Amino acid sequence: MFEALGAGLPDSPLFWMELFDLRVDSSLDSRGCHNMRDAVAAFEDFASQASRLAEMSSFCAVGEF
Repeated sequence: MFEALGAGLPDSPLFWMELFDLRVDSSLDSRGCHNMRDAVAAFEDFASQASRLAEMSSFCAVGEF
């Protein structure tokens, strides 16, 4: 999930990003980003987390048989 917060308080983040797991309908991680550099780093971290979780999920599914 991604939300552009727009003009808020001076210290509020410009973007809010969230890693959401649809399988369990729950947020796994979230981060406020004050600039695009932070947003790119957060996105890359979330993508890495999602890849690891997908690998673990497929490994567990194979091991369940």
